[in-house]
Amino acid sequence: MNLIDRINEEVSIYDLFDIADPPVKYLTRAKPCQISCPFHGQDTHPSARVYPDTNSLRCFYCSKSWNPVTFWAEDNNWYRDNDKLDLGRAIDDLASRYDITVNTFDWQKKFYALQKKDTERNIVSQEERRDLRDYYTWEVSNKLSRMDKSNRLSARNDVLALWLDLEKVSLESETWEEDLKNWYGNAKIKVDVEKP
Repeated sequence: MNLIDRINEEVSIYDLFDIADPPVKYLTRAKPCQISCPFHGQDTHPSARVYPDTNSLRCFYCSKSWNPVTFWAEDNNWYRDNDKLDLGRAIDDLASRYDITVNTFDWQKKFYALQKKDTERNIVSQEERRDLRDYYTWEVSNKLSRMDKSNRLSARNDVLALWLDLEKVSLESETWEEDLKNWYGNAKIKVDVEKP
């Protein structure tokens, strides 16, 4: 189970209503109830509905739905430069606040930070290059672990070839970035868990 799933399972959206600023008013936690949407203002007739069984909120006026992560990001007005909700920041905050950890997310978080640096052409150290390579290989190994046994056996030669190809990627070369991304792209195709 990934970190978002853990948060959505363990953090009640009602608990977030209670600590929101201002708190979101509701009548009951026991069954679905109508509330005023916390994001478009007061309604004459409450236009949002809370669903305890799915731990979610839906506003029929806004035509939007929220789970605990998306609600927390929007309630705190956390957006990225492209005007999309900054879910990473909400995940970090909720995971810290409710002491929820998943090791895979630590890898992913580190990777996304490195990927952003890479996009901005700021990866220069060998250590960062190795970290990026390690993430890619971890991700491929993770996909392999999700393959069923017959698919894994049929892909055996491809997988062995992948690791041999990775050894040819030199992190000291001028084309290290392109070579590593090409390897990762090919690896994802070869270990696609949906592959028949």
